[in-house]
Formats: sequence, C-alpha cells, structure tokens
Amino acid sequence: MFLRYNLFGIIWFLLILLLGLTPGESMPITNVWEFLSFDKIAHFFVFAVLSFLLILGFSKQYTFMFFRYYAVPLAIGISLLYGLIIEIGQTFIPERGLEPLDILANTIGVFAGWFVFYVIYKI
Repeated sequence: MFLRYNLFGIIWFLLILLLGLTPGESMPITNVWEFLSFDKIAHFFVFAVLSFLLILGFSKQYTFMFFRYYAVPLAIGISLLYGLIIEIGQTFIPERGLEPLDILANTIGVFAGWFVFYVIYKI
C-alpha cells in the first residue's frame, strides 16, 4: 500500500538524483544568463513536484500511520534535506559545484509544492 501511493514520488526522487549528479560536461551548453535563469526555474519546479508528490503519497497511504499523520512536515523535511544533499554531492562531480542560489530555489520550490497541495486538497 505504501509503494502504491508513493511510486511516483520515489521515481521523481530517483530522477532528481540522476539529473543532479550528472557531470557538468553532459549538461547542455547555453548562454550563461539563460542557463542561470533556466537552472533556477528547473530547481524550483523539480522540488515543488517532489514535495507535492511526497505529501500526497504520505497522506493517502495507510501502511505507516506516522507518515500519514505527519505527511507535510516529513515531506518538507525530506525534500529540503534531499536538496541539500544533492547540492553537496555536486561538489564531488566534475564541472559541478554547490550553489547557494540552487539551494534557495530548491527551498522555495519545496514550499510551493506544499502550497499547491494545500490549495488543491484542503480548500
């Protein structure tokens, strides 16, 4: 039952891992300013979707009641920590590095995902 409701969140989690730890030479080359704005929007979007999917999956499953009752704080905490871990992990990848603005975009995205969940399911 847990996997049934969290499958999309787990797949998204793994996709972020794959994209976040891709070496820099594998990334598309674009104008620096275009890339920076696209990069931050991508970070925002990816983590908004992650937090939304985790909150949704945790709140709908019945296997682990702790996850169900604390779906929002757990999903937000997991998403924030995951974004930080991915950014720290990028310091070990060639041509990648830790960027504080990426962490900020991840954080804003996490809370945007929570807001979207709240608007759709609570109002």
